[in-house]
Amino acid sequence: MTNINLTLKNSATKSNIPIEAEIITPDNFFNKDLAEIGQLSIWRGNKELTISQIFTISGDHKKSEDITNLKINLKGDLSKIKRIGQEMTDGSIEIIGSIGMHLGTHMSGGKIVVQNDVGDFAGANMEGGEIHILGNAGHYLGGSVRGDWRGMSNGKIRVEGNIGNECGVWMRKGIIEIGGNVNMFLGMHMHNGVIVVDGDVEERAGAEMTGGIIAIKGKLNKNLPSFEYVGKKEDLEIDNYGKIVGSFLEFKGDFAERKQGSMFLLEDKNTHLL
Repeated sequence: MTNINLTLKNSATKSNIPIEAEIITPDNFFNKDLAEIGQLSIWRGNKELTISQIFTISGDHKKSEDITNLKINLKGDLSKIKRIGQEMTDGSIEIIGSIGMHLGTHMSGGKIVVQNDVGDFAGANMEGGEIHILGNAGHYLGGSVRGDWRGMSNGKIRVEGNIGNECGVWMRKGIIEIGGNVNMFLGMHMHNGVIVVDGDVEERAGAEMTGGIIAIKGKLNKNLPSFEYVGKKEDLEIDNYGKIVGSFLEFKGDFAERKQGSMFLLEDKNTHLL
């Protein structure tokens, strides 16, 4: 394993202008030494900077010849650093701290692990690979970027904490797992894929969904009137996901659309919706 360590400099935190750092991927660091990596360009507003101006760089001095075994370790409060891992195809990134918007946007392979919180649009338009967030995530997780009606199309996202609004919006395939609670519009415009929530969901889950599966193990506070109760189902067997044990209430919707998806709610916590 080749490790490249980027530690945020204290001087880099003094500005409120976010930094666009889509260059920070295993693909762009592959076959470069530390000096070459340090000269790669990132942007703060309209000002071009180098990675070495923002980060202290350390790690293996030898050029990596195997992208799969190339790992980038980022450390610090990176909440103003955007687009880390954008379009990555292989390798791995670990973030020891929080990270800003657009983490892993359009990624198609590799793995990203975040030890704390993540901003909006994490995994947006994701095509493959894996993102594991140990803290909370913002809005539009696994959804679509502005101006696009195609969201996540493959891969897996796991969030241990809570999520904002419109998680999985326009989702077409893949898996999203959420350990905490979710705000409004979970799976909005969902076409396919699987979303599993361990915690509670606020309301309007599955709005305008035409396919896919949403499974909620916690409480859905309010269901849309355009969802129809189908019946009870013991233990869910979901293709490309596996088994979820429990007694669930099955709903079909959204009947405001021509096609419908399936939403399963744990019976013990959702009898108020019958």
